[in-house]
Amino acid sequence: MNILFLLITSAGVNTLLMPASAKGALTYYSRSVGDEAIFYNPAIFSAQEDFHLSIFYSSIYTSMKNLNLALTKRLNKFDLGISIMNFDYGPIEARPDYPTEDSTGVYTASDFYIGLCASRNIATNGRLGLKAKYIYENIYIYSGATLGFDLSLAYLNQVYGISSGVTNIGGTIKIANESVNLPAKLSFGYYHNINRFTLSLDLHYLLNTSKFESAFAGEMKFTDNFEIGIAINYHDLIYPGFYLGLNHHSLSVKYGASIYPYDLGMINTIGIGFLF
Repeated sequence: MNILFLLITSAGVNTLLMPASAKGALTYYSRSVGDEAIFYNPAIFSAQEDFHLSIFYSSIYTSMKNLNLALTKRLNKFDLGISIMNFDYGPIEARPDYPTEDSTGVYTASDFYIGLCASRNIATNGRLGLKAKYIYENIYIYSGATLGFDLSLAYLNQVYGISSGVTNIGGTIKIANESVNLPAKLSFGYYHNINRFTLSLDLHYLLNTSKFESAFAGEMKFTDNFEIGIAINYHDLIYPGFYLGLNHHSLSVKYGASIYPYDLGMINTIGIGFLF
């Protein structure tokens, strides 16, 4: 019961703040590349002339599973994409605090969203991105839905990149006659390239809880097809993150891992992407 409480009581669908892909273990706001950025920062999201499909699967704690999918394509001056998330909490054992802690049964909960994203270049080195998403949450016999939006701006060149924006702004979700806000946040990201090495920093301000989160990462691109990264993340507690990426022609494989706070244990995320 405590796990569910930590994730969804302070704001609706807090799973929207969980890592959605391998780069989620690092500075995801500033350094997500290509269609992986569709989950975090629409301004730096980019597509290719051919269709590109990415699938990321995350294992969290003992039974939580997170599946994310992105389908993208460039159309004229616009990079367009569809993203889908399905977060399954797994079986949850209810244990009331009073008058007894004996189990009162097992129930399930899940979060789902489908989003449409568009981005394009503006002026020299500038980028603008917008994402709209339909969000649905189900807890036991209760459910609710709403719309949310992400909006961001970015300036990118060969040496460094800066981006900022708002995430999860929009309506509220009503669960069991209680309305809760989406976990909206303000974000800022910066990265700097030094040959094949990249330093990056993400800062986030959670509007509902008035808390700050951050991440500082270093990435090394050994070849055009192989890169690794490590990060120090802060989310109430400090925890590490690790990333590995491989790509060859139309196929890419990515792996991310982090030891998440709240005793959720190791988060392992593996993803595969390919052109068609």
